[in-house]
This record gives sequence, structure tokens and C-alpha cells, in this order.
Amino acid sequence: MKGGRRHIYAITVNANWRITFEFKEGHAYILNYEDYH
Repeated sequence: MKGGRRHIYAITVNANWRITFEFKEGHAYILNYEDYH
């Protein structure tokens, strides 16, 4: 992602919804289920 969220990744689930996550020590951690519109 851009800006201060460069270490955070996002996957689009459907339409406006995305799961944001980050990797720490080889493991993925879900941060949020976000509605982008």
C-alpha cells in the first residue's frame, strides 16, 4: 500500500471489501476487513 502503510498488503474480497494484513516473522496477520468506496 502507499504512504505510511508500505508494509501492509491488501487483497480485494469482492466489490469494495478488502482484507488488509501484514507479515511478521514469516506469519501473516489480518489487520482489518475494510470497506473501500
